[in-house]
Amino acid sequence: MNNYKITKLIKALLFFFVYTIFIGNTYANSYFTIQNIEIKLEFDNDKDIRNQAIEKAQSKALVDLSEKLLSPSDYKIFLTDLDKGEHSYLVESIEFVDETITEKYYKGIFNINFNPYKIREYYNSRSLLFSEVKSKEIKVFTIFDKQDSFFILNNIWNTKWIEAIEEDDTLDLSIHTFDYNLYKDISLNSFLSGSFEHPNLPKDSSNVVLIWCEPKLVSFSDIEFNVILKIIVNNKNTILRSAYTEEYNLYNEDLLVSIIDNLKDQILTNWVEVTSQDDEKIHYKFKFNFESINEWVSLKSTLEEIELISRYHVLSFDLNSLEGIIEFQGDNNKFELVLSQKNILPVNLGENYKIQVLK
Repeated sequence: MNNYKITKLIKALLFFFVYTIFIGNTYANSYFTIQNIEIKLEFDNDKDIRNQAIEKAQSKALVDLSEKLLSPSDYKIFLTDLDKGEHSYLVESIEFVDETITEKYYKGIFNINFNPYKIREYYNSRSLLFSEVKSKEIKVFTIFDKQDSFFILNNIWNTKWIEAIEEDDTLDLSIHTFDYNLYKDISLNSFLSGSFEHPNLPKDSSNVVLIWCEPKLVSFSDIEFNVILKIIVNNKNTILRSAYTEEYNLYNEDLLVSIIDNLKDQILTNWVEVTSQDDEKIHYKFKFNFESINEWVSLKSTLEEIELISRYHVLSFDLNSLEGIIEFQGDNNKFELVLSQKNILPVNLGENYKIQVLK
């Protein structure tokens, strides 16, 4: 081995000794910061109006955070218990963004930063199911059946789906609809099997949602919507069937909104269930090849952002590769899914995983 290689190896040895002997997950998570909480109160000179606003901002921020992290059913349980205790101990810091005080009112805008560990303890102590895994883009393909008979209703369905997607949602849902020319030759079976043509249909359908809605007029004033929802996450299929009845009023601005919100909740519930923390910690052996040490630095930083990774341990390394163990709170399906959301591809080789970082 020449002097250059020896020097390079010594530098690598020093680097790993300092940074990767045994590392736990101790990063600061911006996911637990809720920004721009606005509180407006009637001004009262006899009361500590600023502290009242801070208390209300903390409660509102906790509600917003819980809506992102909890399953929809557990979120409802959380709301019923919200007023039964003090929650300021969950807050790590408060930032004043803006403040206005007049003779009539007080208005404050705050950023609330929660302590991740205390939040997790809070949820766990109440047996609330939660997940911190924010998804990459998940394509949603939705068909409204009988478009020729329910042309206006089809347009409302498509519009309401697009309006229902919010940028800060835990699930990054990308909505794709079908006009009549695209839809007319697609059967229910071909749709649910993914055997249909659409310009946005991905080659890799390991994470996709399919929604088929069939309307049926059940009376002069009521219409029934029979929905089949197929959720594919990490190549695992879940099929759910639902039926909804609404007043057939095309002038109702909220027509179909509650149905779409319910379907979004079902998708979110599935996501929380498949990405939530398990009690069992499983050790996964891995190997990572790299061309420069910076690639490992980048991967290391990403691993430390994943809450389900309790810790990782480097067992051996040389100039261009390393082997180690990741302690993960979940089975191999969850392990592969969660890492993929961080652009890490774990290839299962049987005894260990080959880790690849996607560009």
